[in-house]
Amino acid sequence: MTGEKDHYLVLGIPRTAGDQVVRSAFRELARQYRPQWGGPEKGRGFQDILEAYEVLSDPLERAAYDKGLPPAPEGAGVEERASVLRRRAGPEPLVPEPVSLVNDFQTFAPSLEEMVSRIMRNFTGIRVPKGEGLQGLNVAITLTPGEAARGGILSMGVPVFYRCPFCGGRGRQWLFPCMGCAGQGMVEEEERLVLRVPPMVTEGTVLEAPLLRMGIRNLYLRVHIEID
Repeated sequence: MTGEKDHYLVLGIPRTAGDQVVRSAFRELARQYRPQWGGPEKGRGFQDILEAYEVLSDPLERAAYDKGLPPAPEGAGVEERASVLRRRAGPEPLVPEPVSLVNDFQTFAPSLEEMVSRIMRNFTGIRVPKGEGLQGLNVAITLTPGEAARGGILSMGVPVFYRCPFCGGRGRQWLFPCMGCAGQGMVEEEERLVLRVPPMVTEGTVLEAPLLRMGIRNLYLRVHIEID
């Protein structure tokens, strides 16, 4: 291990991190360092992130890698736990996990197919209709009376697309279709959007949030509050 990069430090996660934490850390760093469509890669930083993810996301490779690690510095676990506690400070979440726009809703306005198509056009620039403007994406969230009275934060997973980090957007690795993106050149991930639901929220309240920071320019989110 001497002289080698510490993959955990590269991703900024503790050695005890689970698979979901590894994926989340990679996604966050990939958003910062990933190559832009048609643009150059951001140097060696992205390659280090990709290498760390490839090792730590594979159980066998990670186990072999961990065996070669030196002992963790004394007190590191305490600092890691303190860091987790600091991140958790804030309003109580209304749901334990992010609500996925793709997987956790049955109805959309526009439809699921149209929503995904509109979002994808932001990242590919392909088949963008002339004059396509900003449109509201309407979804409904049902809260219990207690949740509505308490308020809190609502985490939502918004689908985004970016160039496959394994094939660089080509869709192929050598003569074969890329396994990472099934030959599409793009991979779909979910960005986390946090909405603050005020205490004593009432039936019919609509919360709106822009999606521009996620690279989505033609949609904004409209969450309709229902109480049951």
